[in-house]
Amino acid sequence: MGKKQIVIVSQVDEIHADEIILQLNAMGHEPIRLNSDDIPTALMASLSLENHTAGWAGSMTILTNGRRIDVEAIRSIWWWRPGAFRLPADLSVQEREFARDEIEHMFQGIWAALPCHWVSHPEHIRRASWKADQLLQATRLGFDIPRSLMTMNPDAARSFCESCVGKRALYKVLSDPFLAATTVAEKYPEHMPEYGVASTTLITSADFSMLDGVRNAPCLFQEYLPRVLDIRVTVIGDDLFAAEIHSQDHEETKIDWRYSDANIVYRKIALPAEVAERCMALVRHYNLHYCTLDLFLTPDGRYVFTEASPYGQFLFVEERVPELRMTEALANYLARGAQD
Repeated sequence: MGKKQIVIVSQVDEIHADEIILQLNAMGHEPIRLNSDDIPTALMASLSLENHTAGWAGSMTILTNGRRIDVEAIRSIWWWRPGAFRLPADLSVQEREFARDEIEHMFQGIWAALPCHWVSHPEHIRRASWKADQLLQATRLGFDIPRSLMTMNPDAARSFCESCVGKRALYKVLSDPFLAATTVAEKYPEHMPEYGVASTTLITSADFSMLDGVRNAPCLFQEYLPRVLDIRVTVIGDDLFAAEIHSQDHEETKIDWRYSDANIVYRKIALPAEVAERCMALVRHYNLHYCTLDLFLTPDGRYVFTEASPYGQFLFVEERVPELRMTEALANYLARGAQD
């Protein structure tokens, strides 16, 4: 069986998956989309393994559209933000947790066993998601980073903020900026989560009295550094796309530009060769084939690394800078992986 199938593992209403499928269709391919929402109620999977064979055989059929994934025919997989499984509503809490664990075990085992082209493998994505390691690897590669502290100690947090230039620091969440609302909705449907977003927050001496809350959960603090502009870097395979973001033109975007409706100017930018190579080296360190990186440029000309995201979005950048043809590049990269 020829390995020709391009599989996109995502979730319902993921617009990036929608756009890549449209692009692949326009190129003459027929990608198959597997949404985590379809597992298990809208998916029929049966896989077998025999003695002395090369690997697992069998298929997964998506019942809502009849599309079939033949595991022996998969050549490339785009792993893009899959969510929770949609389990039958009549299961008890314990039955739901057991079913979720069994589904997770089966599928993670299959993903680990598949000899296909990944963009990117879920285990590599998971490892690359830890901010503590990102910052360490970035500085080892030669990036400037802000002085950083992770702590659950209020006194250590106050001491660090006091030591920052101008006694100004930034607070950032380590995990979910949406404050686990999606997780609560998925795992505890009987509870209504509080929806909100924790943007990067400027901490000054006037806020030091509130740092006792650090005791409840680890917090990341970084020294505030002035910036000229922010930079969004997207790496797809061996290609690098960079856009400068004029965040300092608006008061509400000077600290965090990501969640604002302000009309920010975006432009294509050519990074210095050594900065571009550091970006590529960080992505390769984690064995990723897709990743975004956030940098900023200081008034004295330093390119400072803040974080990387294996799930970083790119469409909002491409909409503002159409010459950064990232949708086309990612579709081509998946298609190349699907060739014999």
